[in-house]
Amino acid sequence: MEKLFIVGFGPGDESLLTTRSQAILSHAKRIFSTSRISKSSLEIQNFSLSELLIQLHNPQIGITVVLVSGDCCFFSISKQLIDEFSNLYKIELINGISSIQYFSAKLAIPYDDAQIISMHGRNNRIVPKVCYHKKVFALTGGKYKAHNICEMLWASGLGDVHVIVGENLSYHNERIKQGTANELKDYIFDNLSVMYIENANIQNIHISLCDEDFIRDDVPMTKEEVRWLSLQKLQIMPNDIVYDIGAGTGSISVEIARKTYDGFVYAIETNTNACDLINMNREKHKAYNMTIINKKAPEGIESLPIPQKALIGGSSGNMDSIIKCLIEKNSDIRIVANAITLQSINQILESFKKYGFICIDTICVNISKSKKAGGYDIMTAQNPVYIITGHK
Repeated sequence: MEKLFIVGFGPGDESLLTTRSQAILSHAKRIFSTSRISKSSLEIQNFSLSELLIQLHNPQIGITVVLVSGDCCFFSISKQLIDEFSNLYKIELINGISSIQYFSAKLAIPYDDAQIISMHGRNNRIVPKVCYHKKVFALTGGKYKAHNICEMLWASGLGDVHVIVGENLSYHNERIKQGTANELKDYIFDNLSVMYIENANIQNIHISLCDEDFIRDDVPMTKEEVRWLSLQKLQIMPNDIVYDIGAGTGSISVEIARKTYDGFVYAIETNTNACDLINMNREKHKAYNMTIINKKAPEGIESLPIPQKALIGGSSGNMDSIIKCLIEKNSDIRIVANAITLQSINQILESFKKYGFICIDTICVNISKSKKAGGYDIMTAQNPVYIITGHK
């Protein structure tokens, strides 16, 4: 079985290759790369990814090397090559210096406590990352160039975060530019740049919010204990897309945003005054991974990304059509619906059964809170709330 080395080429300058890499390259019969690797002094055959795979399907006697940009174990094609060619070659990986390592050293900013993501060829939801983490390093590319990402941050309310962009790292025309996302969104940066984003105003997402933490008006708000129980029933994962239908003041939307710190929440509310309140609470708690939809559900839902979870706090009489729309978008969706009237409870249960929910769990929450009455403390009961969970 012939030998295949996957070698991390580093950020671009050949002088940054390790001694081990240089030794392997000096004895290689074939050196392949994608077109993103500079030819430098090496005899490299540059191919597109599809062409590279064709070449590798024809083993030849001697050492074959595939050069990958940066480090071979950091957002590279190594995994794909191992999966596809382990039966044809004895494969060994040789580390290189990643562009984020290089950039981190250049800036003298450690990356051991930072979030690291790649936006090249994928959407890794950089807005929630920046919302809830002080330090983020990001690889850019494709439709997510550095200026596009700055535009996304600015549009989401994160225009004041500090951004440093490095392009052509390690080359003679290396450039490092810094400013706020708002200031840098109008620049044009190279396709494969590296970004460092620092948000000094992150929120502590591990603290549940109390009722007094929200801006309120005459718009009804789900009480904190019911809110917390409802969120537990939703079983939210960090990268979920979640709908909050009938969002009211946005108290649940904000709490969901903090739990989906790698995802997004869509607050859907028909009342314009309520939408203003949701936006104020979004700004107060810096929940910028939230989008407000001023529509009467299910209107406005059709064009949204596919949700994994949904909470229905109010349906404006459209319970059946809302659940139908949610099921059509994701047949495996988990839905939690809150109700205080017997009519609403019946509508929820009937719709859940109609659209094939196998597991339906209903709890009734009766909460009393202490209240001062002269020299005494008495318990005052709140209205009972039904929390109904449906999933397949």
